[in-house]
Amino acid sequence: MSTQDRPLLFTPLIRQPGEPIPDWIFGPTGVAGLPAPLTPPQGVNVAVGIDIIEVERIRNVFEKHGERFLKRIYTDNEIAQCRGKAARLAGRFAAKEAISKALGTGIHGVKWREMEVVQLASGRPSVRLHGVAMLRAKQLGLSAFDVSIADLAQFSIAIAVAIQTSQKENE
Repeated sequence: MSTQDRPLLFTPLIRQPGEPIPDWIFGPTGVAGLPAPLTPPQGVNVAVGIDIIEVERIRNVFEKHGERFLKRIYTDNEIAQCRGKAARLAGRFAAKEAISKALGTGIHGVKWREMEVVQLASGRPSVRLHGVAMLRAKQLGLSAFDVSIADLAQFSIAIAVAIQTSQKENE
């Protein structure tokens, strides 16, 4: 089979399980303009989001807006766990951006406080979704979310992985 004849593997989590992939995602020519046919996802489907942010940016916003900034972006649990430390706040900020990307909405589709990143007793971050973020996850058939955060003096980076296992037959 030549490279041109091989199907494209494509697993966008931008639709409800069982619904066709929207043609617009492939640009003006749609599916017809692709160099090879699509292979629908089988079994487990994964969505990934990643984000990096400068710690200094979060520090400056926190210093300027204080409690107003915290209450707009973070839940009470997150605020308590971060204890005002800019690197921790930046890590959770990046994680929320990564989660929104994995949800396929970007930050405009969900609210900051609907995505909660809390630290378990082991130190591992855990994701809790609320409101529209939870509804979006259910709509996509997401059964699990995982997040990892790395903090440095200047940057915080986070990656979020969502797992979709509840797909309908004959997709």
